[in-house]
Amino acid sequence: TPNSKLPVVVFIHGGAFFLGSGDRKYYNPLTFCTQASEMGKPLIFVSVNYRLGALGFFHSPNAEGLMPSNNGLHDQITAFDWIRRNIDGFGGDRDNITAIGQSAGGESLSLHNMSGRRTILYKRSIMFSGTPLTMPDKTHSEHQNNFLQQAKELDIDIENLSSMQIAEQMIKCDISKIRDLGFVGSPCVDTDIIPHRDHANQRDISAGKVSQVPWLESQIISSCTYDGSISNIMMRGDESRKDHATSFIKIAKEVLNVPEKLLQIYDIQDTTPDEEALQKICQFESDIGFFSAALAVAKGTANKTTTYFQLFDLGNPFPGPLEQKKFASHTWDIVALLGAYEDRLSEDYVEKIREWRARYIRYITD
Repeated sequence: TPNSKLPVVVFIHGGAFFLGSGDRKYYNPLTFCTQASEMGKPLIFVSVNYRLGALGFFHSPNAEGLMPSNNGLHDQITAFDWIRRNIDGFGGDRDNITAIGQSAGGESLSLHNMSGRRTILYKRSIMFSGTPLTMPDKTHSEHQNNFLQQAKELDIDIENLSSMQIAEQMIKCDISKIRDLGFVGSPCVDTDIIPHRDHANQRDISAGKVSQVPWLESQIISSCTYDGSISNIMMRGDESRKDHATSFIKIAKEVLNVPEKLLQIYDIQDTTPDEEALQKICQFESDIGFFSAALAVAKGTANKTTTYFQLFDLGNPFPGPLEQKKFASHTWDIVALLGAYEDRLSEDYVEKIREWRARYIRYITD
């Protein structure tokens, strides 16, 4: 009806906390919003940007006033607070907000959900391929070490200056030089957003030893069957990285008590060709770094929040370095959900995706 307030979707993009933006072409939500309207379930879609890399995650505990922790995550909180205050002016329902995050965006939502924060940010959350176990947090001391190392890269005299003086000089640096560092952002523990004092580990999270906000009504936690594609694509173009099977076997023997079991499961031998070995190693990365991590978060929070677990296994249909339609690759899930390139897909793919998307729309709007 004309006077009804619309459900709201807020999207937090991925990019390993150092790149990306919510308005990239493959995040175009027009198809998603159009299908929602055709179903008689119109909604409002909001994309959020936040500070990344050095600007979002540089931190020095010895220069707290100048280099506070987790600026990028605080930007997200500020965005949610703004949306809750103002979305009614756009016809939205502040009490019916669903947050969707992918990769680093999914990890961000997971961190907000575990923060213990009492002020409501959203009603539901959907996390695609991102948990605190996928990209581990760092301690204050680790951030301090990174801060000094990055200052050194900027030719700042770290030997004779205090952290406050270093921070003052860093703030005066040309912003392009800071961006050129390519600093990968990492959240900081023992803070108001991440109250635990050490790295979140899979055993503690799976056992429910982390807090969960009381206001979250429900959540969907999802993983792709080949999230390791992101490493596969990066490494296959790196000529300096070869002999993948030999390297993996060496590492397995160094860190595992019974490496033979792992090597047998993934069928990796010294004679395994490089491309085949890389594919299998990245499958292991997907299983342990994404699927197992997502499952641990689901197990650890299901008794506190209604939780749904999804394994996305629809092969990526687009041409590229990986075989078409064989691998459910990292980021393909959110692209499929939002539907940016649906006009390029075959009819059977469109039918499957629209049926799947409809379930999400009902989850968000019902």
